[in-house]
Amino acid sequence: MNIAVVEGYGVKIGFSRGTIVVRSREGRKILPVAELDRIVVTSSGVSITSRAVRALANYGVDLVFLDARGAPVTSLTPIWITATVETRRAQYKAFTDPYRAASIARSFAEAKIVNQGLYIKYLSKSLGAAELGEDAERILSHVDKLTLDFTDFEKAQSHIISVEASAARLYWSAIASLLPRDLKFPGRDHDGADQVNRALNYLYGILYTECFKALTRFGFDPYAGFLHSDRSGNPSLVFDFAEMFRVSAVDSMLIRLVREGLRVGVDERGFIDGRARARLVREFYKWIERRVRSVDGEVKSVRGHINSYSLKLSRALRSGALYRGFVERWWG
Repeated sequence: MNIAVVEGYGVKIGFSRGTIVVRSREGRKILPVAELDRIVVTSSGVSITSRAVRALANYGVDLVFLDARGAPVTSLTPIWITATVETRRAQYKAFTDPYRAASIARSFAEAKIVNQGLYIKYLSKSLGAAELGEDAERILSHVDKLTLDFTDFEKAQSHIISVEASAARLYWSAIASLLPRDLKFPGRDHDGADQVNRALNYLYGILYTECFKALTRFGFDPYAGFLHSDRSGNPSLVFDFAEMFRVSAVDSMLIRLVREGLRVGVDERGFIDGRARARLVREFYKWIERRVRSVDGEVKSVRGHINSYSLKLSRALRSGALYRGFVERWWG
């Protein structure tokens, strides 16, 4: 996937003779529009001409704007929808059946917990850290706690979230033990000021962009979730779906980078600085192109699995079949 990351103040994006032209203080870059898949703008102070926007739309190139926290502000998408309305109808219908809605919520949480446990088990084997193997088993044991009373969806939803949170605490405690002490990573805290938590927040925001695109491509309403409660303006289904890919798309990449020496700078506003944001975006898009095997035996890029499991969810909802979430096979 050919990604162009644009950041900095006073940068201008234009179009001329079949190419995207990016002008900055350092000079200009010429990008053949036909060879681009996506342009990601990571800072304010970047302008783009309407001619460039039209060219990107005509060539099917994604244009994504991220805020300083990595959350998607907006993205350029076609005005047409490729999927049929049947997916959205089936999604809404599932909410009228407590058993169906709870089972889908459970599938997202189960996949997340298993991914966390298997990744910690992988780290135990690859790093020769036996104590991590015990952590992995404790995390995986939470899957058995996802037994539900499917007659009350709200109770089921609350129970699933509680079990998922308990497993996550064990997971992040294990991760904290592996990271260099100078990072002062206390564990996962969405409001944490340390650089690891800031980077995780930023990267998860980019992951949401990928999941949003995949879900809308197959006709879903991204704001009607099963695991996360609906709130005005929050794409709850995107948050649900992204749970399955956090480890494969973000955690494993960032942990590898910081163990190799990456340190994330912060600007005067308390946000990740521009250079670090651009580095994280590039690393993310490179990482999700790596080919991985799911426990079902499918070998695709992580991005390919995001699209594939969105399609599988669409088919499961429309047919009434059981949905099984994405789990990466971390070895063998």
